[in-house]
Amino acid sequence: MPNFRHALLAAGCIALLGATSHKVHAAEWLQGTPDEKADKLAEIQPGLGTVMLEYSFRFGTMYYAAQGGNWKLADYQMKEMLEIQEVGETTRPARAKPLKDFEEKFLNPLEAAIKAANLKDFNAKFAAAQTGCNECHTDQKFGFIHYELPKVSPSPLSNKP
Repeated sequence: MPNFRHALLAAGCIALLGATSHKVHAAEWLQGTPDEKADKLAEIQPGLGTVMLEYSFRFGTMYYAAQGGNWKLADYQMKEMLEIQEVGETTRPARAKPLKDFEEKFLNPLEAAIKAANLKDFNAKFAAAQTGCNECHTDQKFGFIHYELPKVSPSPLSNKP
């Protein structure tokens, strides 16, 4: 995991540099050797629960964008879901395989329906993905987490193209 630690340390340093325009001093909490700093930064990375909050928001937004014919917004939400999923795969490597399996089995076909702007296919693939999502939660011992599509879009973004 040295590559992850180095990448994490670099990201943390870039964030610290970007957060201030005056002379940079390490925050009190970010002291120690490079390995100790990397460990501290790793401890504050979002857990999968945090990642999934964004994921579910984008999943619902994508659905309503497609229903409104805003395929560009639906495609954008899919891309963002895949990016936030990568965060979960990196920060929670024990969950990486189920996440990748979900992507291949459900998200890739859903993405193809978005690219084709095919609402009938999208709706079928979305329903399958929603079922697969809930099955994954059960398989991962989180069956008490059950995704339900909100009755209205969770996003203030327009569903119209």
